[in-house]
Amino acid sequence: MNSDCLFCEIYQEGTEVIYENESFYARFDKFPITPGHAEVIPKKHIVSLADLTNEEWTALKPAIEDTIGIIEEANESGRLKEFYLDLINNPLNDKSKSFCEQMISHIGLGKKPDAYNHGLNDGEAAGRTIHHLHWHIIPRYNGDVPNPRGGIRHMIPEKGNY
Repeated sequence: MNSDCLFCEIYQEGTEVIYENESFYARFDKFPITPGHAEVIPKKHIVSLADLTNEEWTALKPAIEDTIGIIEEANESGRLKEFYLDLINNPLNDKSKSFCEQMISHIGLGKKPDAYNHGLNDGEAAGRTIHHLHWHIIPRYNGDVPNPRGGIRHMIPEKGNY
């Protein structure tokens, strides 16, 4: 654990944990891109994907699979809507409130996702802002964007359509 790390602190507090196994925990992102956007995070302070041990790699797969199951159940049951409404009423900041407000009217709220984008920002040049490894699971819904072709390639403008 790193006392100066947000994700280490979140795990220590335990209030945001929606899943955990021997090596990882998961939480819903408080700046969601789509309903159910979650993060799978190592319990120990690890910065890069290359720092995972073989045992942690093995534990990552069920952590992702189980978190997807939690995302689907929470969205279909209405728990995600409650989560976003609570964040709107008790926001971290204005940006988080805005993201959560968008989730309330999102085409995917209350539905099982049709697909997923997975990703991580492994280094500052890749966009990492919290220096603790975290794997994003971003549910996708038919019709959530006009043309999803290219997926994560769109992180660099003009490179998604090929």
